[in-house]
Amino acid sequence: MPKARCEIELAIRLGDEPGVLGQLLSIVAKHSINVLAYCAYSARQEGILLLVTDDPLKTQEALTAAGYNCRTNSVVLVGATDHVGSAADVGTRLGIAGVNILYSYASAAGGDQFYAVFKTNDDVRAVSILDDDKHNAAQAA
Repeated sequence: MPKARCEIELAIRLGDEPGVLGQLLSIVAKHSINVLAYCAYSARQEGILLLVTDDPLKTQEALTAAGYNCRTNSVVLVGATDHVGSAADVGTRLGIAGVNILYSYASAAGGDQFYAVFKTNDDVRAVSILDDDKHNAAQAA
């Protein structure tokens, strides 16, 4: 079963210069911070990076020191075994419970593991629902 927890996502405006994503991720790596998942996209001629790491405070400090402005968001981080339909199962459970997913992205964690990030209308409730599902599955077995 997936393991869900509330986590901090950093949202960083990158500007529109070539190579800035690589520069930013290099800063994170230089500080020995592990990236769990990220999503980069362009909006209004400006790059945006959504970043979840194993140490969001250290990440924010490193990026702020390098001149980046980081906004923090609460998200749900789900780690699970990678198989066809894994993320769909999580999304379906949240939908059945009436939790609205505002956006989501995922990242391979190596081997047969993956991380999915969900921003919902109620992140605390989403984690509770996923934890409850794990508890109910264990009792049914």
